Amino acid sequence: MNLTELFGEAWCVTLAPGDPSEALERMGVAALGVMPDGLKRATERLVLGDDSGVLLLGCEVAAGWTLVVELEGTTGWVGANQEVLAALSGDGRTAVSAYEDPNQLTVHMAVNGAVLGWLDAVTGRRFGEDFGSAGEALTAAGFPDTADGEPSGEAAALEPSERAALALREVTGVQLEDDHLEGPWLGGISVIGA
Repeated sequence: MNLTELFGEAWCVTLAPGDPSEALERMGVAALGVMPDGLKRATERLVLGDDSGVLLLGCEVAAGWTLVVELEGTTGWVGANQEVLAALSGDGRTAVSAYEDPNQLTVHMAVNGAVLGWLDAVTGRRFGEDFGSAGEALTAAGFPDTADGEPSGEAAALEPSERAALALREVTGVQLEDDHLEGPWLGGISVIGA
């Protein structure tokens, strides 16, 4: 999945354990609502420049997994906030966020309430101390495990945003599909980072 082709050069997607309401609440959404036109609403907010917080949209993508999409990074990406990512990964779980700004494309990982570090999806390099089984999965997919390594295997054949989706899959086991972006969406405004 090429996330840049889908969303342009500014987006954040988070794969979080649990149902959409649980994930969105941990990401700072107080008033949840059903939003069948969620992506259209998010795009309209970008055009209108709404500064009342950030619209987060969540949907179940696999048993026990929620995808959260955000398209407004003006106050920072909620999904990449270290405290949020740590909270999403509490109780022995894993949470992963990928985001793109015009000059960077990164994947951030947390397990059991602790942020492990991040991966530069352009170079494939990791930054952090011990990625454990997540690191083993990334290495198996072709992401280098040394600072001077280059992507190989499956990772080498992909564009950077496709590498981000590959890293999400390798760490969580969830394969993102185009039909996941059709909803149905549960969403609301988060003021984390504002």
